[in-house]
Amino acid sequence: MKSNGFTLVELLLYITLTAVVFVMIISFIMTLMEVRTKVDVIGEVEHNARLVQDRLTDAMRHAEAVNTGTSTFGSDPGVLSLDMVDAAVDPTIFSLTADDGQLQVSEAGAAAATITTENVSVSNLVFTDLTSSEDRGIIQVQFTVTAINEEESPLFDYEESFQTTLRIPLDD
Repeated sequence: MKSNGFTLVELLLYITLTAVVFVMIISFIMTLMEVRTKVDVIGEVEHNARLVQDRLTDAMRHAEAVNTGTSTFGSDPGVLSLDMVDAAVDPTIFSLTADDGQLQVSEAGAAAATITTENVSVSNLVFTDLTSSEDRGIIQVQFTVTAINEEESPLFDYEESFQTTLRIPLDD
């Protein structure tokens, strides 16, 4: 006699294999989503660090001197005040909105504009004056950018420290 159906053992085996495949697929998708979230958080931190470095570099290129009297060197949070060539943006001052806040810039006494996004905080902002008697202004900048983790999930935990040296160009 020929059987056209499945036995109970075969049916249980097929259901078990299908369930295992589905669990593996769901696990893989969840892992991909976690990786994507972490990559997005890292990208946000690095993007903000690039914004800070680019804005500082641009300001130093257009500065004629560092205001050492109104700048805060060697401590956190630091303040950098620059004498600018263009009077419309003189002085240009870089500071934090608060300790562990957003980096902001004020030009010609106008209200400060934030450079970094609300998704990160900047801390450990230290400016170091490396200017020698032959230079117009060499400033080392150190800062840490941390992703804001309101959900307190390890996926959103990320911070990175950055350091760069800026120089006011010498006249040719």
